[in-house]
Amino acid sequence: MLCPPLRVSLCATALQLVSNGKTFLRVEEELSWLDALRYCRGHHTDLADLQSMNRVSSVKTLYDLTSSTEAWIGLFFNVRIGGLSWSSGSSFSAPVWSLLPSFQEGLCATLYSTVSILPNLGAAPCTAQKPFICYEDPDKVQQNLEEPALSLTTSPEPAVVQMGRLTFKRFDQGTTWLSALLYCRTHHTDLADLQTVTDEAGKEALKSITSETEAWIGLYFNAASGSLSWSSDLGASIPTWLQVPKFGAGLCAGLRTYVRYAPRVSSVACYSLQPFICFYDPSVGHRKSASLPQLLGAPSSKVTVGVTSTPAVPNEGRGTDARDAASATQAQHGSTSTQPSQGKAPAPESGQPFGILKADFTIPAAMDPEDMKDQFLSEIQEVLQRTLGHEQFRLRWIGFEVNKK
Repeated sequence: MLCPPLRVSLCATALQLVSNGKTFLRVEEELSWLDALRYCRGHHTDLADLQSMNRVSSVKTLYDLTSSTEAWIGLFFNVRIGGLSWSSGSSFSAPVWSLLPSFQEGLCATLYSTVSILPNLGAAPCTAQKPFICYEDPDKVQQNLEEPALSLTTSPEPAVVQMGRLTFKRFDQGTTWLSALLYCRTHHTDLADLQTVTDEAGKEALKSITSETEAWIGLYFNAASGSLSWSSDLGASIPTWLQVPKFGAGLCAGLRTYVRYAPRVSSVACYSLQPFICFYDPSVGHRKSASLPQLLGAPSSKVTVGVTSTPAVPNEGRGTDARDAASATQAQHGSTSTQPSQGKAPAPESGQPFGILKADFTIPAAMDPEDMKDQFLSEIQEVLQRTLGHEQFRLRWIGFEVNKK
């Protein structure tokens, strides 16, 4: 089939499967939800409508189109009805195969997989750039469906302030410090570096994009040096007006303001979901390839990967190879306990390449590594995605070992 001239590259990357007479296609090109909707309607039927697949047996077939990277489907929060709608016009009812995440204005639905045999529903700001899943239904007559208004599906534009050659942008999407850092380095220069904000005019300008909710900036506790650092690597000075509190491992800086006062810094757990402020310096440009900071331990919090792999086996019936990585995260702390490794690596499915991955983290003695496993896996996943690009993989928590050295 010849692809229309618009976005020809999208057609080349599509994976597809057929279920109940419908064809589902995953496209790896990353678009906003609305742009993905336009593409699917222009080339297929619509963004994926899963309403008719509200049984475990039928939705299992979609697993091969999912990965740990979320992909848009046709579900979105419709403010006209104050609830969820399918872009195809189907009536929505809660699925039996996945928990329904919390939705609100500006959020659209994603589909992703973890270690279970069923895909999961997620929610993300509709303006985020993600892969997407279209579908074709030969029995569905092409309709001139109304396009959801932007006000239904997008978050507010970021607040922007200019200070000399530097541009600062605040984004209200809640995310971890590390995720915010990766976004800022890819699309701007880095998380906000405030070393040059020293006068009253600068503080007032910065105040215009802050609120009482802490927003991530580039200041963090560097576990390698045992001191505060800026993620931009542009210097080490900290303006005194920031009134920096005590920091420790695993803590990053959030900037907030009070009614009549200048912004100040709070110490916040780096895995918390907060808004964030990026900055762009045209003399520096983007920093996508910059090394990642060490938040929880030195030297291995960069996730030095040691993988023991089986020989790669071609994966029949898949458009791409999938890497199923079993992750054993090793957490270091000051406890005197001799807790053994929590479980053994499960045998991989036949024909699936796999590996055992260990990463070292240093955490406070009072914290239970099991309670932090989601944070560990999230940070490891961020690093692997930077390293592997769009190669698909799954992480599975196996357990931890205590290193008492």
